[in-house]
Parts: sequence; structure tokens; C-alpha cells
Amino acid sequence: MAAPETEESLAPLPARAGRFDPRAKLVVYLLGCGLILATLPLLELIPLAGAALLGIVLGRHGTAWWRVMRLLWPTFLLFAIVVGLAGGPEAAAGAVLRLLALVTASVLLFATTPPEELGDALLASGLSPRLAFLLEGTLRFTPAMADLAREVREAQESRGIRLDGFYLLRNSPALVTPLLASVMRFADDLAEALEIRGFGGPHRTPLMEYRFRTRDWGLVAIAALATVFWGSGLPLGLFWN
Repeated sequence: MAAPETEESLAPLPARAGRFDPRAKLVVYLLGCGLILATLPLLELIPLAGAALLGIVLGRHGTAWWRVMRLLWPTFLLFAIVVGLAGGPEAAAGAVLRLLALVTASVLLFATTPPEELGDALLASGLSPRLAFLLEGTLRFTPAMADLAREVREAQESRGIRLDGFYLLRNSPALVTPLLASVMRFADDLAEALEIRGFGGPHRTPLMEYRFRTRDWGLVAIAALATVFWGSGLPLGLFWN
């Protein structure tokens, strides 16, 4: 006869990452991205990029940031060349700095907010379960594909197939073919898991309770005031002059 469940035998619910509600951090992120995109002068972009980098340093997310920058440096270089040819060195510097600020802000958000928590928080706000899953799946797709690509590459290199430098072009079928097979297998496993868990049902209950607290409202209010204060000096009369 099974022993009755006690309070000690129940597994604890997962703790929420960070002190703030994921929705509050999302609002701050969207306000920050809006400011970065609307800011045109190079000298005004520097403090915004510096603020994002300061968040990375204070949160000790430098490893994640550097990993992303190592992958995107060709994009930064190509972007600088294209914009520089069209608008000159100052325009190229501004465009690269704007892109750097956007990437840094995104790394900071997702380093402190797991996609599943953001999806559950939006679901608790009344967002459709399908839309919440679409958002969560989109955010988790790139890391999942990066892990699959790394596993395939390590497996092929262990077999003596070189995939570095020029050999990546020469031996690309050895990487692409098993990677596509892994992606298709991943999609089948995901579809089966969703079907088993009853995805698409009318109700979905998150494990954690998401509720705006005083500190969340305070964070949103500070971000909104900072946006209005900074936006008051932007060109083109974005807010007011």
C-alpha cells in the first residue's frame, strides 16, 4: 500500500528566474529597443550602448554576450561596409553601434529571462496558448539548432572529417545532411510530445504564478520616465521639443 503523500514528499515548484516579472523586463526591453532605433546622432547612441553593456557586466553575462558576438562579427563587418559605402564612416559607425546596442540588449533580456517563463507569463496575461507557444518556440529554436549543429560537427570531426576553414565548404555535405536529418527527427519528437501533452486544449495552467508586484510597476515606471526624458531630445520631434 502506497504511503500517503506528505508535504516533504511533494516536489517543490520551480522558482522564477530573477526578481522581476518577465513581462516587466519585456516592456523595458521594448522601450529600450525603441529608443535605440529612434536615436540618430552617434554621440547619443554611445550612452545607450554603454547602458546595455553595463547591464551585461553587472549581471555577469559576459560569456553569453561574447559567444553571440563571435557568431555575429561577420554580420557587423558586412553591415559596416555596406552602410559606409552608402553614407560614409560616421553613418557606418552609427549603424554598427546601433546594432551592437540591440544585440546586447537582447542578450541581456534572454540571459535573465528564460523563454519558457516569458511564454508562461504572457499566457497568464491572456495571450492565446498557440501564440505563446509560437513565441516561445521561436526564441528556443536558434539555441536548439546550434546545439544540434555542434553535436553533428563534433561527431563528424571525431570521424576525421575536417570542418574548419576551407574544409567547411569542401565537406559541407557531411555537416548539412546529418543536420537536416536531426532537424526532421527533432520536429517529429516535438510534434509527438505536444500531442501527448494535449497541446491545443482550451486550458493551460502555468506552474508558477505570474503577478505584477510593486517592484515590477516601479521598474516599468522608471523605464517609461527614462524613455520620455531621453526621447524629449531626439530629432524629428519624436516626442516633443
